[in-house]
Amino acid sequence: MTRDPRRPALPETLRPALEAQALVLLAQSSGDMFTRCAQLALAITGASTALTLLYRPDTDELEIVAAAGEHQDAALGVHLPRGQGLAWRVVQSGQATLISRTDHDPQTVYVSGRPLPHTYLGVPLLDPDGQLLGVLSVNRLTQDAQFGSGEAQALTLLGQAASVAYARARALEDAQRAARQFEQLAQLSAELADLTTPQEIGQRALQTLLELSGFTVGTVVMLDGQGQVQLSVLAGHPEGQAATRRVLDAAPAPSGLIGEVLRTGRTQVASDYQAWSARRADATHVLTGLAAPLRLDGQVVGVVMLLHLTQQVPVSASLVSLLDTVAHRISQALDRAATVEHLHATREAALHTLGRLLESRDGDTFGHTDRVTTLAVRLGRQLGLSETQVQHLRWGAYLHDIGKIGVEDRILRKSGPLTRGERLSIQEHVEVGDQLLREEVFIPREVREVVRHHHERWDGSGYPDGLSGTDIPLLARIFSVADVFDALISARPYKLAWSVQAAADELRDQAGKKLDPVVVQAFLTVLQDDGLLGG
Repeated sequence: MTRDPRRPALPETLRPALEAQALVLLAQSSGDMFTRCAQLALAITGASTALTLLYRPDTDELEIVAAAGEHQDAALGVHLPRGQGLAWRVVQSGQATLISRTDHDPQTVYVSGRPLPHTYLGVPLLDPDGQLLGVLSVNRLTQDAQFGSGEAQALTLLGQAASVAYARARALEDAQRAARQFEQLAQLSAELADLTTPQEIGQRALQTLLELSGFTVGTVVMLDGQGQVQLSVLAGHPEGQAATRRVLDAAPAPSGLIGEVLRTGRTQVASDYQAWSARRADATHVLTGLAAPLRLDGQVVGVVMLLHLTQQVPVSASLVSLLDTVAHRISQALDRAATVEHLHATREAALHTLGRLLESRDGDTFGHTDRVTTLAVRLGRQLGLSETQVQHLRWGAYLHDIGKIGVEDRILRKSGPLTRGERLSIQEHVEVGDQLLREEVFIPREVREVVRHHHERWDGSGYPDGLSGTDIPLLARIFSVADVFDALISARPYKLAWSVQAAADELRDQAGKKLDPVVVQAFLTVLQDDGLLGG
């Protein structure tokens, strides 16, 4: 193919720069692009050293992020405060800058530590809106040769290509970051839906906030009935947590970021916390902070806060939006948890009332349900049950005799000996109770197991299924010990109340026979801890 004679020939000095544009635009990341840029600058200009510097607006510094040629390892990562280094001359002029002898310029910084005379050429890196991104520079010993106008043009074109590539890479990275953020927020929302306590909700939310923001410490505080700040959750760096805890514990009255959020009902930002007008004087460890309100039924009930303790950092609009979004998610979860807690409390009260109503059919056992429930729960905690297991045990205690609604009053209230048929009728109450509760979808299987199996015996002599040993569900074994003990120490028409010591001796005798020996020993420990039984 021949060149169109009507088109001017491409100057040889510009051809490498145009080829470089294509190479730079193929970079896979901003880091890769800057490395390519330095290497190409070296090849295009024949310099001894090439540097790519990025402007860091938060610290007002230029950082060398890529280097090629001599002393490249020493140069990487060097930070140049404003006014130090010839690159600042490029920033000030906003155009290609040529300095023929660096050793005559007081602004020169030698990364090699050797003040040899060099020729310097630098061009600005600007985003599409003309905002400074950084500087691309090359240098070589003065004795070799000066940089010419063609090399300046080539470096300028390379800098323009690098700026476009960096803007594109940054946009892509921002989009990827936003996608990851959206994914993490979606996952957070799903997980918060399964959590039921403010502590669990706050801990999970802070984990996501710290991952996405890079801040040092996150905290959730709630207001108590007196309007004092109560620390709910702390997360982040251990030393930062300790310092934050000390400050909050020292003065729980709302102040600083927390006080301003509560006063205004709005998110507060302190990029330079130590210069912020509403700062806490004792929060000397905080350099940057922001906080958002948590609401329940429209009222501010707490605050979620992010603190940076190692450096002062700019707070972007996207970070404020992220905090507000997570605060809203926490508020929704708290509202949902409060509704669940209210429902749970209502259900708990209803089951307790039902248990006492069932008990009232037999005047001889008045107070039995409350006593045996208290004993069973104490015993369950002694055995290390989880809170969920304790709840199931408590509900089982409330409902253990629900099946007696199917037993005739004449049998239930009979003061004399029962016939075999009457005894069988009473024994059926555990199966009747189990069947009744099967119809209630909110009653867990573990609760029904207490109702059905609390008359099973360790040696297999109990009813209704003749289970033995550890085949008997644990909660039923626990309740059985509490139930037998209360029956022994309670007066009945056919017997006197036993002393606590006599009842304890009977439990020891039945351990490994009628009752689980491990559970009996734990129960005796409970009696001793409560001062009801000597050691």
